[in-house]
Amino acid sequence: MKPHLVIVGGVAAGPKMAAKARRMDPDIPITLVTDEGIISYAACGTPYYLGRVFEDRKKLLVREAEDFGRKNGVTMLTGHRATRIDAAAHTLEIVDLAGGGTRTLEYSKLGLATGARPLMPPIEGLDAPGVFTLRSVTDAFAIDDFIEQYNVRRAVVAGAGFIGLEMVENLRERGMAVTLIELLPQVLPPVDEVVAVAAVKELEQMGADVLLATRVEGLERDERRVTGVLTSRGPVPAELVIMGVGVRPNSELAGEAGLELGLRNTIRVNQRMQTSDPDIYAAGDCAEQTQIVTGEPTWIPLGSTANKQGRVAAVNMAGGNDCFPGVVGTALVRVGGLNIGRTGLQQRDLERLGAERYESCLVPQNDIPGYMPGSAALTLVLHAEKDTRRVVGAQCFGAGEVSKRIDVLATAITAGMTTEQVASLDLGYAPPYAPAMDIVITAANVMGNKLDEATRGVMPGELCRTCTPETVLLDCREPHEWAQGRIAGARLIPLAQIPERAGELPADRPVVVYCKGGLRSADAYRKLKCAGLKDVRYLDGGITCWMGETEG
Repeated sequence: MKPHLVIVGGVAAGPKMAAKARRMDPDIPITLVTDEGIISYAACGTPYYLGRVFEDRKKLLVREAEDFGRKNGVTMLTGHRATRIDAAAHTLEIVDLAGGGTRTLEYSKLGLATGARPLMPPIEGLDAPGVFTLRSVTDAFAIDDFIEQYNVRRAVVAGAGFIGLEMVENLRERGMAVTLIELLPQVLPPVDEVVAVAAVKELEQMGADVLLATRVEGLERDERRVTGVLTSRGPVPAELVIMGVGVRPNSELAGEAGLELGLRNTIRVNQRMQTSDPDIYAAGDCAEQTQIVTGEPTWIPLGSTANKQGRVAAVNMAGGNDCFPGVVGTALVRVGGLNIGRTGLQQRDLERLGAERYESCLVPQNDIPGYMPGSAALTLVLHAEKDTRRVVGAQCFGAGEVSKRIDVLATAITAGMTTEQVASLDLGYAPPYAPAMDIVITAANVMGNKLDEATRGVMPGELCRTCTPETVLLDCREPHEWAQGRIAGARLIPLAQIPERAGELPADRPVVVYCKGGLRSADAYRKLKCAGLKDVRYLDGGITCWMGETEG
């Protein structure tokens, strides 16, 4: 069969496949088939367009089909839908959506970049004007036109994932009253509880209403448009509804062709991005991935991953040899003035794999020295495996620079680095950019102390759940700090007074000592142990990260 690459799908992975394959082989025929007219666009930028961070729609359009085809020597079949793969015959059936005609393309290698589509709950009223999903630039333009046409002032966002929170921020920037509704008991399911709580505080501070553990049960409308959302907690008025409850892979074409499907019906691929048919490849939001830390199948649909997978698929389709080892699940999101990043495993993963195998710590620290203008707070969560001392997960949040820290830790996790190796990293230092001991180094050292059993801490969420009347909560800050607010029921012994006053504490009860961020309480822990107390822990993150009741 004459070599001919056929690629199905646009946006990120499809055009990346076509462009890279052309660079690999200047002569091989390449055809790209997509049912959209716009082949490549910045989908992740759509919330910011809707928030008027920028106003020119053209900035979202990465590549025009005609220009892309001409520059890369690719036959562009826009407005065509792939309907059937005959793997044995190496043919693809496509339908012209405008003209209605059907034709068959022969391929030597086939690349599937069919992406994902919004998941819609089984409720009444989804067809009401004013109810949207946000998956493409076409969706964004339709939402923008609707807002302008009806001068929308009240919106509901259903689903508190990354896009949902970005939409809340940007609709608030546009002056709307916004209610966020989430079925789960926390926003941002991919992060730990302490991070999610901080995100909710920021959402509420920016003026959004947040309804957690709340089910969307239906939509109300009048003769013109949507008027409200029916929930398990009662009706919520709305002139605009963004449904962002999740996505599902577009894998039906592959499944009907007999290709093996994987987690959540993604298309199963190997590291070369080959499907169960060696002449068919898949990349992007339709394709399964491997979690590098655990080696387990995973699915985290992101544009960054789609581009990398598309490149690997193209190299191999064009006769080269490349591999995509997997992901660690790195992601970033901004929520008002709060920056959030995550990578690797989260607490929920550790509990599933066996929480006793892992240790966690939580460290607050500023992103640059406090004496520098612009210094801002960060909090870093670190997870490590006890036996190997490998860092396996991290999350960072705060007003400071998050992405630098998460990228360092994503690299460390991918490389299988231990806490000692992370603590020894030669990271950049200068007062305008970072402190002499970056929060990454500090957290790795704190983790090392825990793994060595030099200290024993407790995470805020765990203490909230397990604290009993028998637990002694000890504040080791100064009296003026205590007066400004403390954990409910705590008693005060300043750090310097602990050696002579430790006898005031009951020796037969558990003691949890805390300070503002954790530094003094770790020192207090050692002093209490030296004084003979047996059951002592310190509160990771101190009162800064406390999620329970306070007083004063």
